[in-house]
Amino acid sequence: MKNTRRGIKAIGLATLIGTIFAPRLSLSADAPGRPAMNAIIEGAKKEGKVSWGSYLDDAEVGELNKAFQKEFPFVKVEYTRLRPPYERLLLEMQAGNFPYDTMAVRPNLIGQHRQLGYLIDPIDWRGIFNVDPRMVHPDGIAVSAITNPAVIAYNKNLVPKERVPKSWADCYNPFFKGKLAVLVGASQVVTLWSAFGEKWGLDFTKKLLDNNPRWVSGNTNAQNLVATGEMLMVCPTGHGTWYRYVKDQPGAPLAAVFPEGPIATDRDMLLTPIKGAAHPNAALLLTGWIGSKGVTYMHTGRESIFHPNSELGAQVKRMGREIKVQPWEVLIEEEKYERRILEIWGFPKAKN
Repeated sequence: MKNTRRGIKAIGLATLIGTIFAPRLSLSADAPGRPAMNAIIEGAKKEGKVSWGSYLDDAEVGELNKAFQKEFPFVKVEYTRLRPPYERLLLEMQAGNFPYDTMAVRPNLIGQHRQLGYLIDPIDWRGIFNVDPRMVHPDGIAVSAITNPAVIAYNKNLVPKERVPKSWADCYNPFFKGKLAVLVGASQVVTLWSAFGEKWGLDFTKKLLDNNPRWVSGNTNAQNLVATGEMLMVCPTGHGTWYRYVKDQPGAPLAAVFPEGPIATDRDMLLTPIKGAAHPNAALLLTGWIGSKGVTYMHTGRESIFHPNSELGAQVKRMGREIKVQPWEVLIEEEKYERRILEIWGFPKAKN
């Protein structure tokens, strides 16, 4: 009950904050969002701690946590990597134990969190923290810190220069027939489907099947097959997957390309303060800070593409290409699209 009372008190503050809609992005001393930010900081000082969790590993958030701690030394940061089944955490919260003040909520579980009353009231993340609106959930309940653009990864030692992929059509080029790795998870195919439309997505899905691919479970497994030369290409894959592989294995003969046309990307890691948790102001502060500054310390190859100062955001900005991001409604129902793709590929229908 103690945690619940704290949460109710904090939500009163969050509701107040949510009514402030500042047209300016700057948080100068006279900015409309400044009073709310000051109130959050003062509350965080009194709480003195914040606990958060996501599916990123400790190395991926280590620099981020240190930077936050340096800027706000009065808030002790505790981080835990969340692992499935994520529903187990919901059961723990229903029992009155809130282990995290803010955490990454899986998109398909947003409805359950809302039904149980664990989602905060809308926050003006832009006005208070200067978070790009494209990173903010349309209900104002969460900030998306991750985008993982779809790319093609190939073995740069074995693929001839004239065969280096340039377009998505190269994924079903007969040259790669039988030498193409395709992930059975299909999440990046969903990203392309949502970017280019159902007709394009269905055609692409069928043409991948016709190119006699090697079906692979696990991103690292697919990268290994290409790196060793057993396969020549993995298509599609996430930029973050490729980035992490070559970072962890220097010298690996893997290259990645953003095919011609718009850059298609998903969005993920919906970080949201939890209503009822013990440190609500520190949770708001950390979440808003991650969306506005923290992503610049996430060298993962999938930090928000919409932040111009993140490593990935700066790279895409230099390219000057159109960005097509997965709509929120597709993100929430991603499993439905994956099932359609797997049915085309002839895999058994998943059971609930």
